[in-house]
Amino acid sequence: MERNLGSGLAARVVIFGLLVLFIYWAMPGSGASEMKKMSAAMQNATSWRVQTVVAEPTKNVESLTEVYCPSRVHMVEKSVLDEGGTHLENSSESIWIDGTNYAKKGMRWETSQEQRYSTATCKYGPRGMDTLLQPLDAILIAGKIRKGDKRYVNGEQCRDEFVVCVGKGELPLEVSTLDRRLVETYTDWNTAIRIEAPPADELRP
Repeated sequence: MERNLGSGLAARVVIFGLLVLFIYWAMPGSGASEMKKMSAAMQNATSWRVQTVVAEPTKNVESLTEVYCPSRVHMVEKSVLDEGGTHLENSSESIWIDGTNYAKKGMRWETSQEQRYSTATCKYGPRGMDTLLQPLDAILIAGKIRKGDKRYVNGEQCRDEFVVCVGKGELPLEVSTLDRRLVETYTDWNTAIRIEAPPADELRP
């Protein structure tokens, strides 16, 4: 079960990566060590929540992903598309627990089984599902990272690393594109997140 923010974001992510790589290379300063620490901390994370907001001229997407490793993921997504005189709204919700996938269809949940009992989200860590942080290794190798000013996200202090605001524990609180049309807000790192299967009476026979 992987998150999909829409094919329209693919070009933006590529451009974002190239811009960040160029800016990090061109700017003097020292932030690479902090980013390396952040990468290691994310790889060792056992739970987190991430809220994603996409604000495009013709598309808006809001999603929430909750992860409790090694084998529980809950995802909710709502999207609105206005293009060419067409207005479309869509929503989805899914839960993955120990190899069982629950997908909400209307008022009922459909179930399916997979031959694995740990989620790929936990295997690869938050970066495995985060399109913005996936190019981090290349940036760390080829780029120079400038420390940003400290600010607050959800009441917690963090420091901007251009598009990544890193909080305590060397973990990101916010990740965004340069134009902030895509913003990801991380919370509840390494805390107990309750993810349960839907009630039995809501399951489709």
